[in-house]
Amino acid sequence: MNIEFTNNLKSSEIEFLTQKINDETQEYGKAYQFAFFIKGIDNEIIAGCNGSVIFGVIYTDQLWVKNELRGQGIGKQLMGKIHEYGKEIGCQISTVATMSFQAKEFYESLGYVVEFERHGYTNESFMIFLKRNISS
Repeated sequence: MNIEFTNNLKSSEIEFLTQKINDETQEYGKAYQFAFFIKGIDNEIIAGCNGSVIFGVIYTDQLWVKNELRGQGIGKQLMGKIHEYGKEIGCQISTVATMSFQAKEFYESLGYVVEFERHGYTNESFMIFLKRNISS
């Protein structure tokens, strides 16, 4: 057996792993990825977010807005789309993780609450795990 490392992931390989897990856990629903993008007039991505739906919970992995467009509510709009989508597919909660030097206050302003922190990252930073009820 040979274990192969890559830091250049192929979406087809990730989809393969996800499908295999879904095949073995059908009674819990499915796990899959999603994304929302905002594109400029030249079709370049100027903002976007991605994440996963994992057995009835919607998780935001990444949220990014082009620097010069920040502070205009675009991130809030994208998170609103995530919450709407989560509700549409029957999710009860939305989760997100952010680093201590990033966007904790932003997520709290959207109604997220801190569940826990994981310490041990570079420069004494830590990851903050947050959740929000979206069922109501």
